Amino acid sequence: MATNTGLRRAYSVWAIFYDSVVRFLRGSRRRSLALLDLRPGDSVLLVGCGTGADFEFLPGDVEVTAVDITPAMLRRAAAKVGDRRIRILEMDAMDLRFPANTFDKTVLHLILAVVPDPVRTLREAERATKPNGLLVVLDKFWNRPKPPPLPLRLANALLGGYVTAVDRNFPAILKQTSLEMLREIPLGFGGLYLLYLLRKRAGGGDGVARRS
Repeated sequence: MATNTGLRRAYSVWAIFYDSVVRFLRGSRRRSLALLDLRPGDSVLLVGCGTGADFEFLPGDVEVTAVDITPAMLRRAAAKVGDRRIRILEMDAMDLRFPANTFDKTVLHLILAVVPDPVRTLREAERATKPNGLLVVLDKFWNRPKPPPLPLRLANALLGGYVTAVDRNFPAILKQTSLEMLREIPLGFGGLYLLYLLRKRAGGGDGVARRS
């Protein structure tokens, strides 16, 4: 089981070559952010911003708050801010230190398969998003009824506690929130990577996130 301490250590090492590893998802990141229809002045939360791989696809006229738990990743993200309106904070995705209904739009790219508790993380993102606000989730999920094939089970056994899980079921996670799914977009890569557009229902998910 992953822990914040273990993930911080692992991603301090991953930070060195992380951009090269996830470069194949650049087009998917761009597509995901386009779904948010970002407007001038929108407040945007990036949960688990990592090295700032999303920054290049953000317009300069939105107000962005980017959080991550690993200082080594945030240092690399800070170098990519440029003249964009991006505030960078060290913060646990499972315990977002923002009031309810703070952000117009929320981004969760490659974070729900990493955190120890994906349900709590999504609930926290829901809480921090304004009513009727949009959220995007981009990650690897195993949403099929049958177990993952042996290679994925082996990868999960090796990586699940340190880098990322490959067997999490997004519908099961979503079911434990009040969020509404607007779109599900398969991204290829063997059916493992998926993109979701969600909406926070008015009056939903405004309290303190419940522990699973």
